Amino acid sequence: MSNRSDEKRFPSVEEFAGWYNLGYERDDGLPVLQSGDRVPEFEHAEFFDLYIAENRWFEQLAPTPGQKPFDPLADSPFFLRSSADDRTLAVDADLDYLSVDLVRRIQQELLSRYPLWRVVLGLEHPSCGIVIYPNAIRYGNLPLGVDPYEALRKLMPRAAALREKRLRPLRAQLAFLQQQLPGAVKAIGHRPFLIAGVLDNCVGDYRRLALFILIRGADDDAVDVEGPAGTNNDFLWTSSAFGVNAEGTIISHIEVPESAPFCVGVWLPPADYRGPLSVVERASGKRHSYEVKSADIIRTAQ
Repeated sequence: MSNRSDEKRFPSVEEFAGWYNLGYERDDGLPVLQSGDRVPEFEHAEFFDLYIAENRWFEQLAPTPGQKPFDPLADSPFFLRSSADDRTLAVDADLDYLSVDLVRRIQQELLSRYPLWRVVLGLEHPSCGIVIYPNAIRYGNLPLGVDPYEALRKLMPRAAALREKRLRPLRAQLAFLQQQLPGAVKAIGHRPFLIAGVLDNCVGDYRRLALFILIRGADDDAVDVEGPAGTNNDFLWTSSAFGVNAEGTIISHIEVPESAPFCVGVWLPPADYRGPLSVVERASGKRHSYEVKSADIIRTAQ
Protein backbone atom coordinates (compact mmCIF):
# COMPACT_ATOMS: atom_id res chain seq x y z
CA MET A 1 0.00 0.00 0.00
CA SER A 2 1.39 3.40 -0.99
CA ASN A 3 1.76 6.07 1.69
CA ARG A 4 1.75 9.65 0.44
CA SER A 5 4.17 10.87 3.12
CA ASP A 6 6.60 8.13 2.11
CA GLU A 7 6.30 9.17 -1.53
CA LYS A 8 7.30 12.70 -0.53
CA ARG A 9 10.37 11.25 1.17
CA PHE A 10 11.17 9.21 -1.95
CA PRO A 11 10.02 11.31 -4.94
CA SER A 12 10.19 10.29 -8.58
CA VAL A 13 12.27 12.21 -11.11
CA GLU A 14 9.29 14.37 -12.12
CA GLU A 15 7.99 14.92 -8.60
CA PHE A 16 11.05 16.70 -7.24
CA ALA A 17 13.23 19.39 -8.81
CA GLY A 18 15.99 20.09 -6.35
CA TRP A 19 19.05 18.70 -4.59
CA TYR A 20 19.55 15.49 -2.63
CA ASN A 21 21.44 15.06 0.65
CA LEU A 22 23.62 18.15 0.46
CA GLY A 23 23.61 18.55 4.22
CA TYR A 24 23.06 22.29 3.77
CA GLU A 25 20.67 24.67 2.00
CA ARG A 26 21.50 26.45 -1.24
CA ASP A 27 20.75 30.02 -2.25
CA ASP A 28 19.40 29.15 -5.71
CA GLY A 29 15.83 28.72 -4.49
CA LEU A 30 15.73 24.98 -5.13
CA PRO A 31 14.74 22.71 -2.24
CA VAL A 32 17.12 20.20 -0.71
CA LEU A 33 15.78 16.73 0.08
CA GLN A 34 17.61 15.32 3.11
CA SER A 35 17.32 11.65 4.05
CA GLY A 36 17.93 12.36 7.74
CA ASP A 37 18.48 15.04 10.36
CA ARG A 38 22.27 15.05 10.40
CA VAL A 39 23.42 14.60 6.82
CA PRO A 40 27.11 15.57 6.50
CA GLU A 41 27.90 18.34 4.05
CA PHE A 42 28.42 17.14 0.49
CA GLU A 43 31.83 17.64 -1.09
CA HIS A 44 32.36 17.40 -4.86
CA ALA A 45 35.26 15.00 -4.43
CA GLU A 46 32.78 12.37 -3.19
CA PHE A 47 31.42 11.92 -6.70
CA PHE A 48 34.84 11.49 -8.28
CA ASP A 49 35.83 8.96 -5.63
CA LEU A 50 32.61 7.05 -6.26
CA TYR A 51 33.07 7.19 -10.03
CA ILE A 52 36.60 5.82 -9.89
CA ALA A 53 35.60 3.08 -7.46
CA GLU A 54 32.33 2.00 -9.07
CA ASN A 55 32.50 2.69 -12.81
CA ARG A 56 33.92 -0.77 -13.44
CA TRP A 57 31.21 -2.27 -11.23
CA PHE A 58 28.53 -0.81 -13.50
CA GLU A 59 30.30 -2.19 -16.57
CA GLN A 60 30.14 -5.67 -15.05
CA LEU A 61 26.38 -5.41 -14.52
CA ALA A 62 25.76 -5.90 -18.24
CA PRO A 63 25.85 -9.35 -19.84
CA THR A 64 28.97 -10.27 -21.76
CA PRO A 65 29.27 -8.90 -25.32
CA GLY A 66 27.58 -11.00 -27.97
CA GLN A 67 24.37 -11.57 -26.06
CA LYS A 68 22.80 -8.64 -27.89
CA PRO A 69 22.83 -8.19 -31.70
CA PHE A 70 25.41 -5.66 -32.89
CA ASP A 71 24.04 -2.16 -33.33
CA PRO A 72 26.50 0.66 -34.08
CA LEU A 73 24.05 3.14 -32.54
CA ALA A 74 23.63 1.23 -29.28
CA ASP A 75 24.44 3.18 -26.15
CA SER A 76 26.65 1.83 -23.40
CA PRO A 77 24.65 -0.47 -21.12
CA PHE A 78 25.27 1.94 -18.25
CA PHE A 79 26.85 5.39 -18.56
CA LEU A 80 27.59 7.43 -15.44
CA ARG A 81 26.99 11.11 -16.17
CA SER A 82 26.45 12.92 -12.85
CA SER A 83 27.57 16.53 -12.62
CA ALA A 84 28.83 16.14 -9.03
CA ASP A 85 26.38 18.74 -7.70
CA ASP A 86 24.73 16.57 -5.05
CA ARG A 87 24.53 12.96 -3.86
CA THR A 88 22.65 11.75 -6.92
CA LEU A 89 24.36 9.33 -9.27
CA ALA A 90 22.71 9.74 -12.67
CA VAL A 91 23.13 6.74 -14.96
CA ASP A 92 21.96 6.47 -18.56
CA ALA A 93 20.69 2.90 -18.85
CA ASP A 94 20.09 0.79 -21.95
CA LEU A 95 16.64 -0.60 -21.23
CA ASP A 96 17.49 -3.84 -23.05
CA TYR A 97 19.68 -4.73 -20.07
CA LEU A 98 17.22 -3.56 -17.43
CA SER A 99 15.54 -5.98 -15.02
CA VAL A 100 14.05 -6.04 -11.55
CA ASP A 101 17.02 -8.08 -10.32
CA LEU A 102 19.47 -5.51 -11.70
CA VAL A 103 17.63 -2.63 -10.01
CA ARG A 104 17.72 -4.55 -6.73
CA ARG A 105 21.44 -5.23 -7.13
CA ILE A 106 22.12 -1.52 -7.46
CA GLN A 107 20.16 -0.88 -4.30
CA GLN A 108 21.53 -3.77 -2.27
CA GLU A 109 25.14 -3.75 -3.42
CA LEU A 110 26.03 -0.22 -4.49
CA LEU A 111 23.90 1.82 -2.09
CA SER A 112 24.90 -0.36 0.83
CA ARG A 113 28.37 1.07 0.24
CA TYR A 114 27.08 4.63 -0.30
CA PRO A 115 24.00 4.98 1.93
CA LEU A 116 23.83 8.78 1.56
CA TRP A 117 23.42 8.51 -2.20
CA ARG A 118 20.60 7.68 -4.59
CA VAL A 119 20.80 6.39 -8.17
CA VAL A 120 18.65 7.71 -11.02
CA LEU A 121 18.43 5.43 -14.05
CA GLY A 122 17.60 7.60 -17.04
CA LEU A 123 15.29 5.95 -19.60
CA GLU A 124 14.68 8.46 -22.41
CA HIS A 125 12.19 10.63 -20.45
CA PRO A 126 11.80 11.66 -16.79
CA SER A 127 8.42 9.91 -16.63
CA CYS A 128 10.24 6.61 -17.27
CA GLY A 129 13.18 7.22 -14.93
CA ILE A 130 13.81 4.88 -12.01
CA VAL A 131 15.00 6.41 -8.75
CA ILE A 132 16.76 3.96 -6.45
CA TYR A 133 17.05 5.03 -2.82
CA PRO A 134 18.74 2.91 -0.12
CA ASN A 135 15.30 2.14 1.35
CA ALA A 136 12.89 2.58 -1.56
CA ILE A 137 12.56 2.41 -5.36
CA ARG A 138 10.38 4.62 -7.53
CA TYR A 139 9.50 3.31 -10.98
CA GLY A 140 8.52 6.36 -13.01
CA ASN A 141 5.62 8.12 -11.32
CA LEU A 142 4.07 4.86 -10.17
CA PRO A 143 3.41 4.70 -6.43
CA LEU A 144 5.69 3.17 -3.87
CA GLY A 145 4.91 -0.46 -3.32
CA VAL A 146 3.97 -1.12 -6.95
CA ASP A 147 4.85 -4.59 -8.16
CA PRO A 148 8.28 -4.02 -9.79
CA TYR A 149 7.67 -6.50 -12.60
CA GLU A 150 4.39 -4.82 -13.47
CA ALA A 151 6.10 -1.44 -13.25
CA LEU A 152 8.73 -2.41 -15.82
CA ARG A 153 6.04 -3.87 -18.08
CA LYS A 154 4.43 -0.42 -18.10
CA LEU A 155 7.57 1.70 -18.38
CA MET A 156 9.71 -0.20 -20.86
CA PRO A 157 7.43 -0.07 -23.94
CA ARG A 158 7.14 3.71 -23.59
CA ALA A 159 10.89 4.09 -23.12
CA ALA A 160 11.56 1.82 -26.11
CA ALA A 161 9.22 3.85 -28.33
CA LEU A 162 10.89 7.10 -27.26
CA ARG A 163 14.33 5.61 -27.91
CA GLU A 164 13.41 4.58 -31.44
CA LYS A 165 11.88 8.01 -32.09
CA ARG A 166 15.15 9.60 -30.97
CA LEU A 167 17.26 7.25 -33.09
CA ARG A 168 15.09 7.29 -36.23
CA PRO A 169 16.90 10.19 -37.97
CA LEU A 170 20.30 8.72 -37.10
CA ARG A 171 19.25 5.30 -38.39
CA ALA A 172 18.18 6.92 -41.68
CA GLN A 173 21.60 8.59 -41.97
CA LEU A 174 23.29 5.31 -41.10
CA ALA A 175 21.31 3.47 -43.79
CA PHE A 176 22.37 6.02 -46.41
CA LEU A 177 26.01 5.81 -45.38
CA GLN A 178 25.98 2.01 -45.30
CA GLN A 179 24.63 1.99 -48.85
CA GLN A 180 27.51 4.20 -50.02
CA LEU A 181 30.41 2.51 -48.25
CA PRO A 182 30.95 -0.82 -50.06
CA GLY A 183 31.46 1.01 -53.35
CA ALA A 184 33.62 3.67 -51.70
CA VAL A 185 35.92 1.05 -50.13
CA LYS A 186 36.44 -0.52 -53.56
CA ALA A 187 36.99 2.84 -55.22
CA ILE A 188 39.43 4.42 -52.76
CA GLY A 189 42.44 2.50 -54.10
CA HIS A 190 45.65 3.79 -52.52
CA ARG A 191 44.28 7.27 -51.84
CA PRO A 192 44.18 8.50 -48.22
CA PHE A 193 40.52 9.54 -48.45
CA LEU A 194 37.46 9.55 -50.70
CA ILE A 195 34.25 11.57 -50.61
CA ALA A 196 31.61 8.94 -49.82
CA GLY A 197 28.54 11.12 -50.32
CA VAL A 198 26.68 14.28 -49.35
CA LEU A 199 23.28 14.15 -47.66
CA ASP A 200 20.85 17.07 -47.48
CA ASN A 201 20.47 16.86 -43.71
CA CYS A 202 22.36 15.95 -40.56
CA VAL A 203 20.34 13.51 -38.48
CA GLY A 204 17.10 15.21 -39.48
CA ASP A 205 18.47 18.75 -39.19
CA TYR A 206 17.93 20.31 -42.61
CA ARG A 207 19.92 23.41 -41.70
CA ARG A 208 23.12 21.45 -42.38
CA LEU A 209 24.44 19.15 -45.10
CA ALA A 210 26.30 16.00 -44.08
CA LEU A 211 29.54 15.45 -46.00
CA PHE A 212 30.90 11.93 -45.44
CA ILE A 213 34.60 11.28 -46.08
CA LEU A 214 35.99 7.74 -46.10
CA ILE A 215 39.46 7.88 -44.53
CA ARG A 216 42.10 5.17 -44.74
CA GLY A 217 42.99 3.95 -41.25
CA ALA A 218 41.35 4.42 -37.87
CA ASP A 219 42.26 8.08 -37.27
CA ASP A 220 39.34 10.29 -38.26
CA ASP A 221 41.54 13.32 -37.47
CA ALA A 222 43.94 12.36 -40.27
CA VAL A 223 41.84 14.48 -42.64
CA ASP A 224 40.45 17.95 -41.97
CA VAL A 225 38.02 20.08 -43.95
CA GLU A 226 38.14 23.86 -44.14
CA GLY A 227 35.58 26.33 -45.41
CA PRO A 228 36.27 29.08 -47.94
CA ALA A 229 38.45 32.03 -47.01
CA GLY A 230 36.81 34.47 -44.65
CA THR A 231 34.47 32.01 -42.93
CA ASN A 232 34.67 31.49 -39.18
CA ASN A 233 34.66 28.30 -37.13
CA ASP A 234 30.86 28.25 -37.03
CA PHE A 235 30.67 27.79 -40.79
CA LEU A 236 31.75 24.14 -40.78
CA TRP A 237 30.76 21.78 -37.99
CA THR A 238 31.86 18.20 -37.39
CA SER A 239 30.01 15.16 -36.10
CA SER A 240 30.86 11.74 -34.69
CA ALA A 241 32.97 9.34 -36.74
CA PHE A 242 32.19 5.76 -37.79
CA GLY A 243 34.53 2.78 -37.91
CA VAL A 244 34.40 0.74 -41.14
CA ASN A 245 35.76 -2.71 -41.99
CA ALA A 246 37.46 -3.84 -45.20
CA GLU A 247 34.13 -4.80 -46.79
CA GLY A 248 32.60 -1.38 -46.20
CA THR A 249 30.43 -2.35 -43.22
CA ILE A 250 30.04 0.06 -40.32
CA ILE A 251 31.47 -1.51 -37.17
CA SER A 252 31.32 1.35 -34.67
CA HIS A 253 30.00 4.81 -33.97
CA ILE A 254 31.84 7.60 -32.12
CA GLU A 255 34.82 5.51 -30.98
CA VAL A 256 36.76 3.96 -33.87
CA PRO A 257 38.71 0.78 -33.03
CA GLU A 258 42.44 1.09 -33.65
CA SER A 259 42.23 -2.03 -35.83
CA ALA A 260 39.64 -0.53 -38.20
CA PRO A 261 41.04 -0.35 -41.76
CA PHE A 262 38.82 2.67 -42.51
CA CYS A 263 36.76 5.29 -40.78
CA VAL A 264 34.27 7.92 -41.87
CA GLY A 265 34.54 11.54 -40.83
CA VAL A 266 31.43 13.73 -41.03
CA TRP A 267 31.50 17.46 -41.76
CA LEU A 268 28.44 19.71 -41.72
CA PRO A 269 28.43 22.80 -43.96
CA PRO A 270 25.34 25.06 -44.09
CA ALA A 271 22.50 23.56 -46.11
CA ASP A 272 22.47 26.43 -48.63
CA TYR A 273 26.22 26.43 -49.26
CA ARG A 274 27.46 25.64 -52.74
CA GLY A 275 31.12 26.12 -53.52
CA PRO A 276 34.64 24.97 -52.66
CA LEU A 277 35.88 23.28 -49.51
CA SER A 278 39.49 22.39 -48.77
CA VAL A 279 40.24 18.83 -47.68
CA VAL A 280 43.58 18.74 -45.85
CA GLU A 281 45.81 15.75 -45.08
CA ARG A 282 47.02 16.67 -41.61
CA ALA A 283 50.26 14.66 -41.69
CA SER A 284 51.59 16.23 -44.89
CA GLY A 285 49.58 19.43 -45.09
CA LYS A 286 48.60 18.50 -48.64
CA ARG A 287 45.40 20.29 -49.69
CA HIS A 288 42.67 19.14 -52.04
CA SER A 289 39.70 21.11 -53.33
CA TYR A 290 36.17 19.70 -53.25
CA GLU A 291 33.23 21.53 -54.81
CA VAL A 292 29.84 21.25 -53.11
CA LYS A 293 27.33 21.03 -55.98
CA SER A 294 23.56 20.66 -55.88
CA ALA A 295 23.76 17.78 -58.34
CA ASP A 296 25.87 15.73 -55.89
CA ILE A 297 23.59 16.16 -52.87
CA ILE A 298 21.28 13.26 -52.07
CA ARG A 299 17.80 14.58 -51.34
CA THR A 300 15.49 13.08 -48.74
CA ALA A 301 11.85 13.75 -47.96
CA GLN A 302 11.25 16.26 -45.16
